[in-house]
Amino acid sequence: MQLRLEEALAVVLGGVELRVIASGRTDSGVHALGQVVSFRTTVERAPQKMRDGLNAHLPPDIACLDARPVAPEFHAQRSAVGKLYRYRLRVANSRSALRHGRVWASRYTLDIAAMDRAARRLVGEHDFASFRAAGCSATTSVRRIQRASVVAVDDEIWIELYGSGFLRHMVRIVVGSLVDVGRGRRAPSWFGELLELRDRQQAGRTAPAHGLYLVRVDYER
Repeated sequence: MQLRLEEALAVVLGGVELRVIASGRTDSGVHALGQVVSFRTTVERAPQKMRDGLNAHLPPDIACLDARPVAPEFHAQRSAVGKLYRYRLRVANSRSALRHGRVWASRYTLDIAAMDRAARRLVGEHDFASFRAAGCSATTSVRRIQRASVVAVDDEIWIELYGSGFLRHMVRIVVGSLVDVGRGRRAPSWFGELLELRDRQQAGRTAPAHGLYLVRVDYER
């Protein structure tokens, strides 16, 4: 995405090449509904012309929803105060062609109430080392989760986490572990144990990337 966006910006800005800063990196296959990107330029363009110009030169799977000037100190990543991630699960015996590559399909019946109780144990400031993938470059695995929920939405299960920051594959490992709870293989209290253990090997599998969505990034107003 970054390369395509920078190429489109170069066209819109009359050949000026620059580097963009995103609110965070998403794994290959993850969907970004509300990614935020910032950059610096001396070229002036009206926000609407910037948006329309980008969309005229971006590939069909990338769209600029809005463009606006910001203060010089604004930084898409460092200025973020909260991010909302949503993971979509679908429990069914048949596949959905229209949602292929957009939800994680499961044939197992899942206990949503138990999954929700487990997820709520993550709320607060904790060491999330058990939910941290190898190769994570973060200097600390301590993070604050402000909201966690598991709800049924039509024929899907939506797992949502809102926090100030996330570790590599953190949401996907949380989801994989929640599925173990939903299948009855683990009790909701297991999530409290995982936080204490701080051992990735004790948690569940890493859920596939294609069910994960970066829904929104929040900034102070």
